[in-house]
Amino acid sequence: MDVLKELLTSVVPLYVFILIGYGASRWWGLKSQVISKILLYFLIPLVIFENILKAELDQFLIVAAIIFLLAALMNIPAQVASKYLDTDLNKNILRCSYSYFNVGWFGIPVVMALFGEEQMPLIISAYMGNVFYGDTIGYYLVSRSKDLPVSDSVKNVLKIPAIYACVAAIVANLLGLELPDTLEPVMKGASWTLSALGMLIIGITLTQVKLKELDYAFFGKLMALRYVAAAVLMGALVLAEMGLFSQLEGDEQKLLLLIPTFPIAANLVVFASFLDVETENSSVIVALSSLISLVLVPVVCMLLFQ
Repeated sequence: MDVLKELLTSVVPLYVFILIGYGASRWWGLKSQVISKILLYFLIPLVIFENILKAELDQFLIVAAIIFLLAALMNIPAQVASKYLDTDLNKNILRCSYSYFNVGWFGIPVVMALFGEEQMPLIISAYMGNVFYGDTIGYYLVSRSKDLPVSDSVKNVLKIPAIYACVAAIVANLLGLELPDTLEPVMKGASWTLSALGMLIIGITLTQVKLKELDYAFFGKLMALRYVAAAVLMGALVLAEMGLFSQLEGDEQKLLLLIPTFPIAANLVVFASFLDVETENSSVIVALSSLISLVLVPVVCMLLFQ
């Protein structure tokens, strides 16, 4: 694969949607709520169902488990950051931000651009591992920062359509069901639209960053610890998979190693806004990590896929 060519012709144009989202939010007041609902309640469940239906379930379970374990283990560096860095961030918000990766709205566009449909089942598997953690334990952590009752947290988790789409797709896969070929153009269109709208939301989020007021030394340390810790932990998990199962090879392993470069999930801002807790700090760390990943992902792609 000519990675530089693929990045320039496929990934970089997607970044234009970040600029569009930024401009539309800054000058015309575009909000992310409606776009988020379209993604969460329609496009993401649709894309999940299609790709899990085509996936090998052994690989799906392994990849989803790896991402779930990565998210859980990221609580360790988050605890270190909370203890040793001079921060007024709520410790539960910090733990969620370290653990919750933007696999859906950032990772899917990148993988679509680099590989097309070829590696979509793998990135969807990673996305579901991320959903299983972020929309359950992650949401619980944010709710704990607002002292929301556990029962209310559970009710909100059960409203996530992606979980039901995943279960339905696994059942359909086991039954050997397939989507008709006539729906293939519709599914490709849905995947492309998801990618474009996901990038658009990142642009909208970036407008919430007041660059002149940031404590760059603090946030630099916070982000550096997150990215380095995630890379080390993912490397260890990939090595463990090689020793125990050996289901993943080549580009599949490299794609997993790329995930630590993804930014903090924009859902952190959604959760914080809904619960009215730490909204400004949540917006800053999500947006800042998105800016870092815009540079970091292409660089790591060049290193991994040459």
